[in-house]
Amino acid sequence: MVQTAFHEATSIVNFIMEEGKIETFDANQYIFQAEDPIDSIYVIGSGNVVIHRVLEDGKEFNLKLLGRRNIFGVNTLFCGTKHHALFAKTKCKTTVYKLDIATFESAILNDEVLSYEWLLFIQNENEKQEYKLRDLYILGKKGAVYSTLIRLTNTYGVQTDEGIKLNIDLTNNELANFGGTTREGVNRIISELKQMNIIETNGKKIIIKDIQYLKDEINCENCPINICRIE
Repeated sequence: MVQTAFHEATSIVNFIMEEGKIETFDANQYIFQAEDPIDSIYVIGSGNVVIHRVLEDGKEFNLKLLGRRNIFGVNTLFCGTKHHALFAKTKCKTTVYKLDIATFESAILNDEVLSYEWLLFIQNENEKQEYKLRDLYILGKKGAVYSTLIRLTNTYGVQTDEGIKLNIDLTNNELANFGGTTREGVNRIISELKQMNIIETNGKKIIIKDIQYLKDEINCENCPINICRIE
């Protein structure tokens, strides 16, 4: 990976994988949708899941692109019956571990390590969302796309002789949904970056050849690796 991996909520992830039930989903299949009751917490065993919101005009706005060992499905515990506000949709064939909320809440109450890791996890999730929203509203459309590329690099980037290769397939439409812009807008931005030799594309693969250019353009603050991620 491009940067040193941050400490994950290892005990929580392992607990859900050990105690949960394995479920497999095909590509582009919903794991849950907005308004579904929140009754389970999930960990990805393999594949990728996109967490998104559907706006009033029907357009999808992507918030996260999750990979292996990522936790999702719950951000608040001990609040009684609640419903999802977001959608979780697979990007490819995906396996998840699913654990019911009651079992997870009981474990959090009775295990100090799990409780401590949960607090750290929620704090980290809140910080990530704050920075993403800041980038979206302050940087403009082009800056938001640049920010998305940087976050993707920190999450899925692999150093190669050509540059930092994003080890995941992405369409311009998916990038547009992360940046809050249109596919046509992303097409123009990607074309400009390719002409300047900042990035290179090969089908759905992207290689970042000059990450510093993207950072300089948005006055990147070099946030910690646990914050500047697309997860």
